[in-house]
Amino acid sequence: MAHLGSDVAAFVDGQLSPATMLAADAHLQQCDACERSVRQQRLLKSRMSTVAAPEPPSGLLAALSGLAADPPEQGWWTRVRRSAPLRAGMVLVGASMAVAAVAYAVGGGVGGIGDRVSPPFDEYAAGFFGATSTSTATNVSDELVAELTADGWPCHPQLAGDLDRTLAGFAQGGETVVLTYSNGSTRMKLYEQTGWLDPSALEGFVSRRWGASSVWVREGSPTVLTWDDGGVVFTMVTDADPDRVRRAVSELPAGDDQIHPVRRVGDGLDRLTGWVSAA
Repeated sequence: MAHLGSDVAAFVDGQLSPATMLAADAHLQQCDACERSVRQQRLLKSRMSTVAAPEPPSGLLAALSGLAADPPEQGWWTRVRRSAPLRAGMVLVGASMAVAAVAYAVGGGVGGIGDRVSPPFDEYAAGFFGATSTSTATNVSDELVAELTADGWPCHPQLAGDLDRTLAGFAQGGETVVLTYSNGSTRMKLYEQTGWLDPSALEGFVSRRWGASSVWVREGSPTVLTWDDGGVVFTMVTDADPDRVRRAVSELPAGDDQIHPVRRVGDGLDRLTGWVSAA
């Protein structure tokens, strides 16, 4: 069949006919371009479909409504209040506040976007030594890695100074980005998925504060670390020494939940426009 083209979204949503779905599946086995488009659509859908809009802080609402003045005397105010321009203005203000609320949600970390996530830590740890296969063995192109990074998925070419990225792939049906780093003797696997970390999944982990980074650590062989930032849950599995691990964590989003409201709205608007451009 021809390239999926505009049918990518319909394919991801399962809205094509059974025969067309089968043909598309067969086509994806041979077409890297369409497979890449499908992966991007799935990642985009996973991020957009669960966007939540929690209550913004009172300071933000006060700033947005700060232009409101005490109503003047009855009479001309009543006429102005009922005028079409004022009603249109109120609609615009309401829409702006709604956009700001969504942007605030998207620009934040905990509870920002996505569902609660409970990464399969034991499965990741077992997979680190080859007992299970939690990540795909297929290496994706540098072009796709660059696009993932631009869309908010950190895919650094190197971590901790001497750990080079040797593999970039996907797990869980394309919903999780998997990155492998190594210097020949030390390995590190990094999993990135949409959502925010479920506290109930952290049994056996200890909270650590490393500089600007707040992470949860489970010591062992391998060491497992996890944290969330900006609607992405990060899980690191590694046999690296503590100093190298700390450096690697410091080079990734830090899980800072003390973002200024104005900056958070700005970050959210950046993410929303980026997603719309990618659609």
